[in-house]
Amino acid sequence: MAETPAPPPASDPVGSEADAHPVRRLLGTSRYLILLAVVGSFIASTTIMVFGLLRSVGIIVDLVNDIGHGLLVDEAYSKALIGETIALIDMFLLGTVLFIVAAGLYQLFVDVRVPLPAWLAIRSLDDLKSLLTGVIIVALLVAFLGSAVTWTNADGTAIIALGLAVAAVVIAANMSMRTFARHASAQREHKD
Repeated sequence: MAETPAPPPASDPVGSEADAHPVRRLLGTSRYLILLAVVGSFIASTTIMVFGLLRSVGIIVDLVNDIGHGLLVDEAYSKALIGETIALIDMFLLGTVLFIVAAGLYQLFVDVRVPLPAWLAIRSLDDLKSLLTGVIIVALLVAFLGSAVTWTNADGTAIIALGLAVAAVVIAANMSMRTFARHASAQREHKD
């Protein structure tokens, strides 16, 4: 019985001799430069989160220390406490944005198998931009809320101007998110 010859190896455009081209090698490995942004964003996120935690403890300690000084009926202290708490939320949101940047860039350029929640699965740069835009909108609204709560100026025109500016940015960001979503949807349909 005659042996059938083995089929020739399939050509692999990424493997073997194709990898020998220096530009291809350079571009293939330079994606790991993104690790600098990933590590930097992660360190910044961790720093902000730890600072936020320490600030939370500081606020609680101040509250406990001042509890006998009439702070429960002091309107100014209540507004200050609300303002500090909103600032903390803003800080944690910024830390979250930096974490999303780190996780998203890592997924896009280094390894897609990162064990993250399904809502944080980033398959394209548009997914990352859309997720970041949503978090930034929330951070802007929280920052405006902090300003509105602690507002002491009798003239309300400045707070109205700030509110309108935040509203304009939120509207523009929402329009951008819709554009990102349409672009990502069109890309997915094109792949199918």
